[in-house]
Amino acid sequence: MTEFQERPSDAAGENQAAERLSAFGLLAALPGRLTSRYGLAALGLAALGVLIYLAASADGFVRSSELERELLKLQEEIAELQDENRLLGQKLDRLQTDPSYVEDEARKKLGLVRPGEIIYRLAEEPDLSDEPGGEPPVSP
Repeated sequence: MTEFQERPSDAAGENQAAERLSAFGLLAALPGRLTSRYGLAALGLAALGVLIYLAASADGFVRSSELERELLKLQEEIAELQDENRLLGQKLDRLQTDPSYVEDEARKKLGLVRPGEIIYRLAEEPDLSDEPGGEPPVSP
């Protein structure tokens, strides 16, 4: 026999060893091993490990989704604050460069008037929809 030819007995022995090491070989031998006390203990420990993993991952999933919701909320808040900051920056630029804008703001907020101007203020009509009766009263 040459060096490259396999002996029949070696090939059969290697196939059996490979089958024992494969997942199928382990599954095939499982029923016989579960009948022993150690096999049942190992199976119980494996099941306990799986249950602990599932419990921990469920809590992790809940916490992860809570954190994702909080992240989205904070991103929205950041976007709103950036918009507000942009608008305030534009208002500051106008206050620094546009004298008529400064005058308009002073008139609105401080009630300033020029000499000789007359200001007319109209009374606002009361909002009747807020009354407890629901419908506004009907005039005759």
